[in-house]
Amino acid sequence: MRPEDYPLYRSQSAVLAAILRLVSRDGYTWHHLQTAPEERILAALEKLHQRHVVLLDRRARSLRREAGLPLAQVLLGPEPRGGRWPLLLLADRKLPGEAMARVDRTPLTWPAWRGEAWRPTYQLHRDERGRWTWSLTPEFHRELLEEALHYAVRADWPRLVAHLKPMGNLPMFRGVWHQLQEIRRRVMRAWGDRHLRNPEGQWRTPPWRTALEGWPKRPLSPIGMRLHVEEGEDRPRTLGEWLDWGRSG
Repeated sequence: MRPEDYPLYRSQSAVLAAILRLVSRDGYTWHHLQTAPEERILAALEKLHQRHVVLLDRRARSLRREAGLPLAQVLLGPEPRGGRWPLLLLADRKLPGEAMARVDRTPLTWPAWRGEAWRPTYQLHRDERGRWTWSLTPEFHRELLEEALHYAVRADWPRLVAHLKPMGNLPMFRGVWHQLQEIRRRVMRAWGDRHLRNPEGQWRTPPWRTALEGWPKRPLSPIGMRLHVEEGEDRPRTLGEWLDWGRSG
């Protein structure tokens, strides 16, 4: 596969699901995350392929596995922001010349575009049953929780709704889903009974209910998820198409 033929992931959830599968199912337990300039992304992929053979089809990877050779893959974010692509190098062993870490010793962290920069946002870890899942990084989870509680204790309903609603669009893997349920419970407790009654003392709809209508009712499962952009969708399917699209625009 040429760098131009690299298939793009359809969403942030899709690339997180792909990483989860490679780590949990296929044994890609060594990782290194970086960003690459948008205008140099083809050269970056070509260089990694020359060093670690990262652009192989499934059959070629199976043959390398049977031969006991190192296996490595590169995963790009769904799109660049700020002129840079998030780029993750995954391998089944430590690759020479790369500053790689084991996922069970140094958590694999994936970024999101927040505050006009790529910031650590999602962290891969094992849950209480030993299954791999994604959670929000402790720092980002705390940031979301503290802002929600700030609005809740002040009964600032419009800002609380504006803060809670977009959380329903986060990739709701099991770890993320449980963290958001914790935020919901804390907000409900902080809002308090006094905010649920009107002046006549009658019950009214809890103020957070509308804000949570768009939240998924259950965690997202990566099993069977469509990962890549498909033909007929109004966006580029490959890295080469993305670059052509940008030049034509």
